[in-house]
Amino acid sequence: MNNLYGKNLAWVYDEIYQGFIDYKAEYDFYKTLCKTHDATSILEIACGSGNLSESFTNDFLNYTGLDYSEAMLEIAKTKFKKGNFLQGDMRKLNFTSLFSTILITGRSTSYLIEDIDIQNTFNSVHKSLKLNGIFIFDCIDAAHFMPYISKNKNIIHYSNVNNKTFERASIWERQESTKSHLVSWKSKYYETNNSNKILIGEDSAIFRTFTHQEIQTNLLLSNFELLHTIERKTYAFNTKVYVCRKIT
Repeated sequence: MNNLYGKNLAWVYDEIYQGFIDYKAEYDFYKTLCKTHDATSILEIACGSGNLSESFTNDFLNYTGLDYSEAMLEIAKTKFKKGNFLQGDMRKLNFTSLFSTILITGRSTSYLIEDIDIQNTFNSVHKSLKLNGIFIFDCIDAAHFMPYISKNKNIIHYSNVNNKTFERASIWERQESTKSHLVSWKSKYYETNNSNKILIGEDSAIFRTFTHQEIQTNLLLSNFELLHTIERKTYAFNTKVYVCRKIT
């Protein structure tokens, strides 16, 4: 989100999300997919604060973590000093050595708001993959999520980590748009202690959910073959994981 990934609130994201997401299970999920498709060199786009990076580095020959946020990468480098991390924009990848497998993790496709953003990203990934390379990413499924927020505008998620209790209070509102399924997300983060609740951060963002047809069309335009999809429920969102192959 706009401020959460910046210098002031990056630590909030890193700590609170440890209680939202089971990162071991998250890694095991992607590891299985990578092993199934014989991954040798992996680029993880949106690696954030590096919660999967050490495991990838230990299990695969070549791993690179890329993120747009310098603040998140600073945390990643602190947590895993041997990691290979780069700052960059998924829409503008520029690698001389190509990868066998590229991942976009953490539903980070949600911040590709405009159609041109998703097109540029898919083209950029295609350019960075070896022939027959594998592209794996997840996105928030519009078919499930948009009806859900019409009945659940306000929602609270709790996180218990490092003997602390955190609370995230979110307001989700559908944005009027003629061409895509956009959501306004306003959130407040609290640390709770007994009866006290201390506000530790606020944030807001616009994010995008996708229909299967939107994704399928853009994959075809970028010369990817869709191998299969996986329905996957996360702590807050119904997501769909796409496993694709570069075909030309």
